Amino acid sequence: MSIQETLTLVAYMLAPAFFSLLGMAALGSTAIAVLAEFSAKTRKKILFDKFGQQIARMGLILTIALILIYGASLGIVMTKFPDLFQVYLTPGSAFFNGTVAFAVFVVAGLLYCTTWKKLRDAKAAHMALGLIATFAAVIGLAIVIPAKLALNFSQTETTGDALSNTLVLAQPMSVMYVLLVLSAAAALGLVYVIVRRNKDDYGRDYYNFAVRLAARWAMLPMIGFLACQGWLYSRLPADIQTLILGTPLAYVWTGLTILGAFCCFIWLFLGRNESPLRFKGLAFLAVALFWVMHALNAALFVNFISML
Repeated sequence: MSIQETLTLVAYMLAPAFFSLLGMAALGSTAIAVLAEFSAKTRKKILFDKFGQQIARMGLILTIALILIYGASLGIVMTKFPDLFQVYLTPGSAFFNGTVAFAVFVVAGLLYCTTWKKLRDAKAAHMALGLIATFAAVIGLAIVIPAKLALNFSQTETTGDALSNTLVLAQPMSVMYVLLVLSAAAALGLVYVIVRRNKDDYGRDYYNFAVRLAARWAMLPMIGFLACQGWLYSRLPADIQTLILGTPLAYVWTGLTILGAFCCFIWLFLGRNESPLRFKGLAFLAVALFWVMHALNAALFVNFISML
């Protein structure tokens, strides 16, 4: 692909990457909220509990949005790709199993988000709901990502080659997206906390704490995500590695790595700052960079499918 074609592909990816970012944040929000709730229990600090409650509220909104996005996606698949839609309805298929896992996430996640106050005196039961939702989301990703890879490769390759190429990418990409949903949830949670500051009046000390906490929790999975980029590259055949270095894909890969690193620097700055609310605009900038990075990552994935 030429540079112009690559840039055009990235531009096309911006819109789906935006909705994908919301969906990823929905999948990761329960894990972040459970982690905050567990931290409140073990560290005896109520500020963690307040943060978890706010992230759970955000998760409720995003999960509803995820249901709508997933429903719209299935509608498109049903009308344009009826054979693929039939796979979703076939018991035992990877897509069917992935859909079941995500359905468990939705049910457990909605119960978790809506019973924060009702189960205040039954923290163990409440956290159990959150853990069920978290594991269901992770299992769903672990099932669906290899399934999508296999489906895409099967369109142009023999069964053996499709399986071989799927095995090359499945592990690093599955781990990559699990980390990415956690980072997305914390990054959007950081913005959500700032936006809700005037409505949920928990005091300046809480919001300084919450901003620093969300920034750190967004940064750590992103570091893992960037490490997965190196893992993914090392898994590629030598000829594909050489080919990538000689095409605009090298710039795409470099660009998404730089944007991810820049997000980490912003979150590191906010996480270590004594008055992070003075720099709240950086939280919004980090989400915008995250969005572009995700679009670049999606463009890279599309090219992998055509190259392998």
